[in-house]
Amino acid sequence: MKPMPVTTSIADIPTISVDFLDPRFAADPYPALEEIRAVGPIVRNERSGYLMLTSYADCAQVMGRAQSFAADVEHLTALFGGTTFASLSGARHRQLKGIWAPAFQRKSLAATYPELIRQVIVDRAADSIARLRAGETVDIAEGFVRAIPAVVIASMLGVPSADIPDFVRWSDEMGHILENRDDPSTHGRALVAQGKQATDNLNRYMAAVIDERRDRPGGDLVSQIAVSEVPMTEAEVVAATTQLVFAGNETTAKLMGHCLVTLAAHPGQREVLRQNRDLLPQAIEEVHRWSSVKVATLRFVREEQVQVAGHELAEDTTIMALPAAGNRDPQRWERADAFDINRPRLAHLGFGVGPHACLGLNLARLEVEILLNHLPRPEPGPARGRDPAEPPSGRDPGLAGAAGRLRRQLDGARPRGDRCRAGKRQGRTAMKINVDTGKCIGSGACVVACEEVFGLDDDGVVVVLQSNPPAELRERVHEAAEACPAEVIETTD
Repeated sequence: MKPMPVTTSIADIPTISVDFLDPRFAADPYPALEEIRAVGPIVRNERSGYLMLTSYADCAQVMGRAQSFAADVEHLTALFGGTTFASLSGARHRQLKGIWAPAFQRKSLAATYPELIRQVIVDRAADSIARLRAGETVDIAEGFVRAIPAVVIASMLGVPSADIPDFVRWSDEMGHILENRDDPSTHGRALVAQGKQATDNLNRYMAAVIDERRDRPGGDLVSQIAVSEVPMTEAEVVAATTQLVFAGNETTAKLMGHCLVTLAAHPGQREVLRQNRDLLPQAIEEVHRWSSVKVATLRFVREEQVQVAGHELAEDTTIMALPAAGNRDPQRWERADAFDINRPRLAHLGFGVGPHACLGLNLARLEVEILLNHLPRPEPGPARGRDPAEPPSGRDPGLAGAAGRLRRQLDGARPRGDRCRAGKRQGRTAMKINVDTGKCIGSGACVVACEEVFGLDDDGVVVVLQSNPPAELRERVHEAAEACPAEVIETTD
């Protein structure tokens, strides 16, 4: 593909009118997203003036490079009632996020929380599951999905389960701050005001819990930040715990709902999953790619000039990355608009990317997997690999196929035999890449920086595909190491 021409004027960028507040967009954003993609990789929305991005690579660039593209600090601060790591970058971001990062590592979660999550699901879903078995139609969101992540995060924070309804209500109302950011109507402004009041309520609640933990610390997440040696103002401590409550239940509940609705709408794929439960982690990732929880996110250019999608953009330009469009980029995925749990796994944008990747992504995956394993499975029907309307992918089915491809990639990347001797004859200095996989949080930042060298396995943990990459990739390998939010990649050459 030919490189895109570089222009210096926003006037050269095509324009389209998209109403993100239209109920039809909320019900199904993908027709509008494809209209935007058809116009170009970067398109100006004449309603807002935002420059919208539709490709995976461009979205990953602006979402993952916090040093060049700032988050929506004003509204994130309003959402949580103060400055949090969500609105910071660099060393301070790593410092604050690092307080809780060990607790959200995959191994830490697997060792501590599966039984708690199972019990929460059993308790909360029992009535709805009984009604499903009886053939009734059940509102899964109201019935149990919305409450499960809230109960889990409340348990991790060490707060009483009796306060869960308040957590859920406050979180839902807080969401209005971002959802109605650009709605100038009286109703939109009222919803934003309601969201800010909910933030105040949750701030006051968490402030009291923090004071209590300073006097009597325990093993919960509030205690960890209350007694942390990281220098923080009281407002930062309160805002951080408020962020954890909000992010720890609202996003996960949506992902659970997306998984249940998507699998219900694709009986062929559901049958594949019924026959091979090892595909469950892969199915969750495919749902998150195909039906993204987060449709759009704003970034602001913080350099004098930066190139995006072939255009030079000036400082303070507002960019709207469209991860839902990026997750269906046909340049990255074959049959990108098809839901296929057998497709080769590639990093998606569902949990964010780079330093600002979701802290709780491993917890969300764990909760959703346990929920789907607990729900009643459909009775066996005619064995088929996919829906009749879906053309065959031409890919090896299942994790066995994916593992085989990964082994072939690894085998092909190992410098051995004549290739290794040839490298020595040419005087090439070997590069060493060391990865502490036990501390990997699965952000995918390394994959974005250098997809030729880094990948993710089926647990979302980094895999080194080339242990001694060629010279032309080494600079990008160093960039990948620097981009890793968990700082688990070390390189020497």
